[in-house]
Amino acid sequence: SKKEKPQTPQPPFSYQVENITFPNVKENFNLAGTLSLPKNKTNLPAVILISGSGKHNRNQEILGHKPFWVIADYLTQNGIAVLRFDDRGVAESEGVFESATSKDFANDTEAAFKYLRTRKEINAKKIGLLGHSEGGIIAPIVALNNPDVAFMVLLAAPGLSGDQILLLQQELIGKANNINPKTF
Repeated sequence: SKKEKPQTPQPPFSYQVENITFPNVKENFNLAGTLSLPKNKTNLPAVILISGSGKHNRNQEILGHKPFWVIADYLTQNGIAVLRFDDRGVAESEGVFESATSKDFANDTEAAFKYLRTRKEINAKKIGLLGHSEGGIIAPIVALNNPDVAFMVLLAAPGLSGDQILLLQQELIGKANNINPKTF
């Protein structure tokens, strides 16, 4: 079994944790996630966590770390509702991951945004987006199409085009593994 990391949130929580599903109406499938709500509060600001490239569950789990759960825990303890969800075709979310583009992931995030606007505890005028890596490309796409997005936080968002990033990543991975760059 995987060993829990010290920063992984442990119950009991000072907030409400709700497993939810919501529809991607444009493509006719359901996404699954977790909504963390500060207890006994209304008119809450909210944020949607948007994962980076690769197949990720709602916690953006990697090597036993659960960074989205850690972020959600901190924000919820500080009065902000947080929705994090499994990528399409991953864990409990329906849909197909392999053929999806950034635009498709933006549709999924837009579905999460529309879902939060239906929740009575959430202030529909105070819903924002937090995108990590490729999520930092997706958040502005969603905000462009939804002027009611209140804010964006971009963590390690790309500053280069996708093809440049992939070539640079290949080169750096090769160097880290002592592969001669002339073999590329």
